[in-house]
Amino acid sequence: MAVLEVIKMGHPTLRKKSMPIDGELLSLEFQGFIDNLVYTMRDQNGAGIAAPQVNVLKRIFIMEMRNNPRYPDKTPFPLYIVINPEIELLGNTLVDSWEGCLSIPGIRGKLKRHKRIVLKGLNRKGKVFEEELDGFAAIVAQHELDHLNGILLIDRMNSMETLTFQDEYEKYWV
Repeated sequence: MAVLEVIKMGHPTLRKKSMPIDGELLSLEFQGFIDNLVYTMRDQNGAGIAAPQVNVLKRIFIMEMRNNPRYPDKTPFPLYIVINPEIELLGNTLVDSWEGCLSIPGIRGKLKRHKRIVLKGLNRKGKVFEEELDGFAAIVAQHELDHLNGILLIDRMNSMETLTFQDEYEKYWV
């Protein structure tokens, strides 16, 4: 497996909409890409990563929370490999979300996300799945889906007053 290069804010790929995945899903090449995407997310201590963040405009993201030093107090959730994802919002309850992004390293910002969702998509074997998510897992899924649509967390912020470097976040906001 290989650690893929994570592109940074300002790279034009991060502002483009990703293309659906079809027949290539079960190819050895695409399955290898999935493995590399998981490996990259774990190497970077990400809670999730989307294909556009490694300069691939395909509708896939990965998410997982386990023993992550960037998010030590977050509730664990299993590895999700989500291909051609869709999100159904459950209710109107929004929660404050302090988010970071592997493509905007060392920065955090506060925004609102839906507390509960249903995540729908295909798994790595092409089987349809549907999972109800709550709290941090729901937030991560919404963040990663945004990447597939060319949206960054800063686009969702109502105010730039909470845009902060990680060190300052830890000093003043935690």
